[in-house]
Amino acid sequence: MKRTIKVLSAGSLRHAFPKIIEAFTPEMDVEVSLSLGPAGLLRERIENGEDFDLFASANMEHPQALAAAGIAEEAICFARNRLCMIARSDIGMTTENFVEILANPDLRIATSTPGDDPSGDYAFELFNRIEAFYPGMGMMLKARARQLVGGRNSPPTPPGKGPGYLIADGEVDLMTSYYSNARLLEGNPAFSVVEIPAELAPAISYGLSLRKGALREAHLLREFMLGDAGRVILSETGFALPLH
Repeated sequence: MKRTIKVLSAGSLRHAFPKIIEAFTPEMDVEVSLSLGPAGLLRERIENGEDFDLFASANMEHPQALAAAGIAEEAICFARNRLCMIARSDIGMTTENFVEILANPDLRIATSTPGDDPSGDYAFELFNRIEAFYPGMGMMLKARARQLVGGRNSPPTPPGKGPGYLIADGEVDLMTSYYSNARLLEGNPAFSVVEIPAELAPAISYGLSLRKGALREAHLLREFMLGDAGRVILSETGFALPLH
């Protein structure tokens, strides 16, 4: 009987991980069970005793915390991402007028949920950086932002809906997003995918950790992800490679 590697992964890897599994499993007599969700909530599940072999997080802090608690091995950075803004195209947002458009109090802004989901943490880091350059504005953005996804009480994304569905449905005008998701809207005339000015953009590193005592096959999956084949898949699905 095939052994099963249990993977808990950040939801933003939803396009990459199935391709990784598809490429990895033909070489191994093994199956992979994949559970996707906000990385902060996945960490809670692990801390509450849920079994796993490999944890892929959208930040380094969560796997590092599991390592510090003695639950997991040392965290390794395996990919990078970047935060961007998805906007209604008629708003006319660009990198150059990014702050000016955000300052418009009539525009509705959505983020993921800080604490539960690193995407929300990165969004609020963006607001903190704006605050440092434009005192008062970052605090205003935090107050205006609607935390509509990625939380323990957030409704699930409706089946078949893409990353811009809250904008398409008229709920909001702007939404922070990982580029790995937002890239799927590039070329869609209804949306603009806007690069955040470099001085305001948070650095986003993804961490990978193995449970102490994880299956040997889980170690091989980690090595596959860190190797050339895994890196090609990550690049093709919108991620950047680690800096080291």
